[in-house]
Amino acid sequence: MAKLITVFGATGTQGGSVAYALLEDPDFKVRAVTRNASSDIAKALQEKGAEVVQASYDDPSTLGPALQGAHGVFVVTNYWEYKDKDREVEQGKAIADAAKAAGVLHVVFSGLESAQKLTGIPCPHIESKAEIEEYMTSLELPVTFVRYSFYYENFLTEMKPQKQEDGTYILGVPMEGAALEIVSAADMGPAVRTIYRNWARWVRRSAALSGDRLTVQ
Repeated sequence: MAKLITVFGATGTQGGSVAYALLEDPDFKVRAVTRNASSDIAKALQEKGAEVVQASYDDPSTLGPALQGAHGVFVVTNYWEYKDKDREVEQGKAIADAAKAAGVLHVVFSGLESAQKLTGIPCPHIESKAEIEEYMTSLELPVTFVRYSFYYENFLTEMKPQKQEDGTYILGVPMEGAALEIVSAADMGPAVRTIYRNWARWVRRSAALSGDRLTVQ
């Protein structure tokens, strides 16, 4: 019988890639979670065979129904939507509590290690995900942490190359020649699908996802 995976952020870059990869595999069914089930992206997922439901991390009462009967759940939170570390942590705790209550057998969370602990330099959008990881671990959830590196997609959005007066372009990434781990988030769905396929092996482990290691130069 196909395993049901609830995918949060299914209309976004990470969640969408995971949802479409799972939909290509007959061993899985997808419940795509969005805050706007009538959007074009949600409708496209539905046409591909996903069950589309409406729920929000900010409304914990919607989370239980979204997880009902699910074998697994993919969780991605978005610091940049509100630029509010505490809010992101509360969202992560809400879905962790809901997954625990629902008895989900495999949680996959898009997290990050603490920059504060690794380097001594705090970084709010990283620390929030690290705190969520710690909370999920404290609940003894059957969780896998997937840690995406820098996105290629960033160069199409907030970090677009900047045109100079001489017609050349520069990338505003202050790496000073150091190599950058980089990945296309849209390509990582199949990697996450592999983790779900081998869930017993990956529970309570982490996976760093990177496609290249390049310098900006």
